[in-house]
Amino acid sequence: MSQIEHQLVLEVLEGCAGSARTEAAQLGPVGTVSPTELLLSTCDLDAVRDLRRVVSAYTTVTVPARRPRELLETSVMQQVGSLIEDLGRQRPRQRFHGLRLAAAGSDTADMQRIAESVAELAQVPVDEEGDLLLRVRRGAAGAGESWQLLLRTTPRPLATRAWRTVNYPGAVNGTIAATVLDLMEISAEDELLDMTCGSGTFLVEQLHEVAPARAVGIDADPTAIEAAQAHQRAARRKGRIDWVVGDVLTEPLEPGFTRILTNPPWGTLHGEHGTNEQLHTDLLRRAAQLAAPGARLGVLTHEIRRMHQVLEAQTGADGAWKLEKEHRFFQKGHHPRLFLLRR
Repeated sequence: MSQIEHQLVLEVLEGCAGSARTEAAQLGPVGTVSPTELLLSTCDLDAVRDLRRVVSAYTTVTVPARRPRELLETSVMQQVGSLIEDLGRQRPRQRFHGLRLAAAGSDTADMQRIAESVAELAQVPVDEEGDLLLRVRRGAAGAGESWQLLLRTTPRPLATRAWRTVNYPGAVNGTIAATVLDLMEISAEDELLDMTCGSGTFLVEQLHEVAPARAVGIDADPTAIEAAQAHQRAARRKGRIDWVVGDVLTEPLEPGFTRILTNPPWGTLHGEHGTNEQLHTDLLRRAAQLAAPGARLGVLTHEIRRMHQVLEAQTGADGAWKLEKEHRFFQKGHHPRLFLLRR
């Protein structure tokens, strides 16, 4: 581990900051800037790449300045050069192939000069598709007039899972999946069922923490199960997962699951609102049949109003689930919500 202390900006999705802060705190002191940004001080830049609840990490230079052109001063570029050297010391080594600028007014002469100067220091060309991401922005409010340069520490976002080798539509974002699993509090003694597993994001992500005593993923789409199996192989994590092709509402499954997950289809791309309300009802009823006493059920859904209607309509045997908590996420215009229920 390097003895150099790095000041990093961690980008997170709204709803993931709590889990991300707990995870990052293992590497050093963490501060909260906003629901989507944390600050981390750490000497272990290599370990930052293992953060699973963070979208991207950036090493930074903040300069008292009124205009972006002041970032071109020699002393500032020397600091940027040091940051680039630090990125080059990461092990295993990472290679960047082009610099991509992300900034308001990125087409102005000053911004273009900044991009060219940083690219020269990194010995890569300026490229709109570049993997060395440079962000330029004003400094935090209340800190006086300042500008900030941010360099992403990895060629790809940390939220990008290397094991996700199949582009299956509707897959859950990796950082959201990791946060959902944190909230589910899954242990090695639990028996875990994903009722609508798709390409296996939840179950494969869980293997990066702890393998449950039993893990089952079921989906009616054979191509989804093929993708899930490919993802498990690519992840190379210990732990058995039983993948089942079938309709979870009718497929014979051995009951006794202590943790159950479902991310039902949503919207016009993956179903219709009317049928989705009935699907949510059916999934809760089936989950009750498969659950052990005291089991926890997590429903990640975009159908917020319909989910509330389903819970309110529970009667008799259908009232098997008690709502413990709702947890909101925000991702690129979508607002999925996790409903945590107890048997």
